[in-house]
Order: sequence, then C-alpha cells, then structure tokens
Amino acid sequence: MQSLWTPLFSFAVFVIVFAFGDLVAEKTKGLVSSIIIGAAVYLVGFWTKIIPASSLTDTTLPAMMSAFGIAILLVHVGTIINLEDLLKEWKTVLIALIGLVGLAAISFTLSTMLFGREYALSAASPIAGGVIAGVITNESAVAAGKPELGGFAMLVVAFQMFIGMPIASFLLKKEANKLVKSGTLDLSGDSADKKKKINLRFIPPMPKSLSTSSWIIGRVAIVAAIAAILANFTAIPGSNPTNYILNPNIAYLLFGILFCEFGFLEKNALNKANAYGFVGIALMSIVPGSFASISFKAFLGMIYPLIGTLILGSIGIAVFAVIAGKLLGYSPAMSITIGLTALIGYPGTQVITNEVTNGLDASDEEKAAVSEILLPKMLVGGFTTVTIASVVFAGIIAPMIFK
Repeated sequence: MQSLWTPLFSFAVFVIVFAFGDLVAEKTKGLVSSIIIGAAVYLVGFWTKIIPASSLTDTTLPAMMSAFGIAILLVHVGTIINLEDLLKEWKTVLIALIGLVGLAAISFTLSTMLFGREYALSAASPIAGGVIAGVITNESAVAAGKPELGGFAMLVVAFQMFIGMPIASFLLKKEANKLVKSGTLDLSGDSADKKKKINLRFIPPMPKSLSTSSWIIGRVAIVAAIAAILANFTAIPGSNPTNYILNPNIAYLLFGILFCEFGFLEKNALNKANAYGFVGIALMSIVPGSFASISFKAFLGMIYPLIGTLILGSIGIAVFAVIAGKLLGYSPAMSITIGLTALIGYPGTQVITNEVTNGLDASDEEKAAVSEILLPKMLVGGFTTVTIASVVFAGIIAPMIFK
C-alpha cells in the first residue's frame, strides 16, 4: 500500500480532495470552505494510516512554498491592492484595523489566561486573516519545534467561517433593511467617482516582449529577492527563531504594492502570468500537511481552545469595531460586520452581500443602491484584514508566540 503513495499519486489525491472541497464551498455558498474538507479528509486519513503522514511532504510542495513560494505569493498580493479603493473607504479600513487591535488585546489577556499563551497567540494570526497568516504561524511553530501548534493554527483557519459568516450575514441584513427604510438611497445609479486617480508610476509600460509569463514571474521574483535581502539586514542578532525589525513577510507585501505602483510589476501579476492557480493550490498543501503531527487525542484536546479562541477573538474584534464605528459614524451592525470580514475573506464577503441584497423586500433600484453602499465596505474590509493586516499582524505576533 505504501508504494502506491508516490509523489505523483500523493499530489493527485491532494488536488482532488481540494477540488471536491471547492465544489462543496460553492454549493454551501462559502459556509463550508474547501479547507474544512481538506482538514477532515487528511485528519481521518492520517489517524487511520490510510494516508501516509509523509504524503504531502513527498510532493515537495510544502518545501517549495517555504523556500520561495510564499514570498512570490505575498509580492503578488501586493500587486492586487487598489490604493484608491482603500483611500475612498478609509473609514472602513480604520474600523477593520481597530477591530484587529481588539483581537490582539483579548488574545494577550483573556484568551491567554483561559487557554495558555501558545494556543491564544497561535489562534490570533489566523483569526486576523486566513491561510497566509496561518501558514506564517505554522512556520514559526515548526521552527520552534512545536508543529502541533502549527496544526492548531490551521484548524482555526478551517473553522473560522462558522463563526464569521452567520453573524455577519445577520447583521448585514439588519443594516440593509435599515438603509431601505431610511428613504435616503440614491436611486439614480449615477455614482461615478470623479476624483483624480492616484498615479505613482514613473516606469513606462513594459513592451510586449517583456510581458510574457516568464518575464512577469521573473520580475515578481526579483522584487521578492530585494525585499528578502533588505529584511535580512534588519534581523536581530542572537534571536531564535530569528526576529526582524522589518519582517520579511511584511516586506514582500509592501514591496509588491510599491513596485506595482511604480510600474515595474504588472497588476494582478501571477494571474497575468497564468501562474496563480498552481501557486494557490501549492500553498494549500501546507494546510493538511500541518495536521500530520496531530493525534486524535491531541485533536480532542484542541477543541476547547479552538472554539474558545474563535469566540473570544470575535468578541474582541466586535467590541473595538463598534467603538471605532461610533467615532466614525457607522452603525454597530455595520461596524461589527466590517470587523468580522477577517473571519470570512473573499469571496465570502461578496457572497454574503449579494445574498442579503437579493433577499431584500425592495425594488431592483433599491437593491442596487444598497449593494453600492454595502459591497465596497465588505470587499475593502475583507481586503484590509485578510490581505494586508493579517500578514502584518502575523509578522508581529508569530515571533512572540514561543518566547
């Protein structure tokens, strides 16, 4: 049986499991994510010995992601950030960020007292965002010789939607109905933004000969390498695991944003190079791979801190988001929903908004007007937490976990 699990066969099983997970996610409208399916299949497979513990390691995908894949992916994430949208929805950005301050506050206090520092902080980064933040935490756990806590972080990633989605959907519906009843909706459909666009570009557009897949990926790799070199200069001597003044993961993201704005990198770079699909699935290999160290007994012991950290983390986000929203003129319902986009991410944020607006007892014009108000807030909120803030959050928190 063991000989069946060649690297190629292991890769095929892995991809099919997550493809089935994508199908379930689509049918459940994002409530059950592909990560939950992957977690369930691989946990049971490892416990029953049907799937060898080394199956994903043998594919070399986790090693590839650790060596350079995450760096490439984070630079790419920088190229999809729209600074104009962030500035236009600056209140939403602030509420989302302050919500994460609440998460940090409760993680370092109440969660630490109830579940222990390592569980509380290992859960904090994934709650702040998603897969990449979980992967950063997992790498820190492995480096500290505690891979089971990396597996715990990935379990948080898998289950966080069960907290975020129902609460956000309920509160967003409340906000949407309030907007319809307010009588203040703009039903003209004319809300084009006339503001001057931000333009930091000083590098002329690349000629077609330098816009092939290889050139695009090559430029992303160059930017990642520059970011890594500069971040390594800020390494704190004697720290173990290595701590940085400028964390490499944060540097990759920042350099992706800057070099894209300057014109050196393509917008949405890996998608333009037709490479994102493979890099994305390779990243997911770290999720079930981290479960190999979790025994059934250890999993049972993790249920209490898993549920507890998710609930307390959500409360911390909600409380601070409401305070920020009060100061910025947002309702408590809208503020909490923006904060909880950290537990949802895209496409969940869009799915919820579409479902809520389509289900309104209102005219098509009113539904469109409500969507025009809510959708940018949900997308920018999720983008701020999951794409940007969670990477920064994980870069700061992860080195602290095992001190």
